[in-house]
This record gives sequence, structure tokens and C-alpha cells, in this order.
Amino acid sequence: MLVFRFKETDNSFMSRVLILTGPAGAGKNTIAHSIAKIREKCAVIDIDLVRWMVLQPHKAPWEGEGGMLQVKLGIKNGCMLAKNFIEEGYDVIILDVISDETAEVYKKNLKEFDLKICLLLQNFEEIQKRNVIKRTALTEGRIKELYQMEENLTVFDKKIDNTNLSSEEVANEISKFVDS
Repeated sequence: MLVFRFKETDNSFMSRVLILTGPAGAGKNTIAHSIAKIREKCAVIDIDLVRWMVLQPHKAPWEGEGGMLQVKLGIKNGCMLAKNFIEEGYDVIILDVISDETAEVYKKNLKEFDLKICLLLQNFEEIQKRNVIKRTALTEGRIKELYQMEENLTVFDKKIDNTNLSSEEVANEISKFVDS
């Protein structure tokens, strides 16, 4: 999630929010750090790290009702963190692999912001290659499921195929999109 502040005519500020989503290996962390470098004050919230704060019992998102409850709790806590950073004048980037259902959870928790969702979706071969390089704990089947979930996502404002783009090029494209 990236928050940009625009001066309004009554001397108040309006915040816009951008959520970066994409399958495992799409480059969310790398691109978030590229965006952060061009912001004056910026915090990055990785929802996976927030979810891993629950140690016992930790449930993966695909582990039934318990997994989905922890996903929603992670989103809720991530949104609270984001609001605290925003109050202190930070731009905030939230990274998450979202579904249409979890996008609605974000919209509910961040309803006071102009929410934008940007989907990073490379070709599947590149995603597979990046997950091998990252040595992810995800199985090949899970990587394919996440890719298909993101490929079928309908709740987004911009989709970027970053297969052949540098993180800086993507960061600049996202900044222009949100600033427009």
C-alpha cells in the first residue's frame, strides 16, 4: 500500500492508498523498496510478516477456516499499522497476495482512503524461475495456485506485466499512475 498526499483546497490533505499484489516471486518487495527510495518518508508493511506474528497455532492461508481467519486478522493488523504510519506523515506500502475476497477486507478497513490496487503479474515461467532463486518454501503446486488466483483477480486498478521491466521502471510507472 502506498499513500500519497495531495493538498486539497481547504488546506487539508487527502491520502491515496496503493496495495501491491501479485503471486509469490512477482517482485513486490523489490519494487516496494524502489518506490521507498523515491519517497521522502516511507514504511513497508509485508502482510506475510504480520501474519507470522501468530505463532501458535499458525495457519497457512489455504488451511481452511482457521487459515482464512488469520489472513483477515493479518490484514486488519496491517491496516492499523498503516494508519499509524500515515498519521505520522509516512507513505506506506503494503505488500500482500490478495484475492477478490481479501480486497474487500482491505476496502472495509481503509474506507477513509482513496484505495488503489496494483497487480504485478509476470509470465508464469518467470515466476517459477524467481521462486527457485528465492528458495521459497512453497511447493510448485502452491506457486501455480497463487499465480492462477492472481491471474483471475478482478479487483484491481492497474495491472503491470513486469517480466521485462526493472524494479525502477515499475516503481516510476506506479508513481505516475497514483499521481495522475
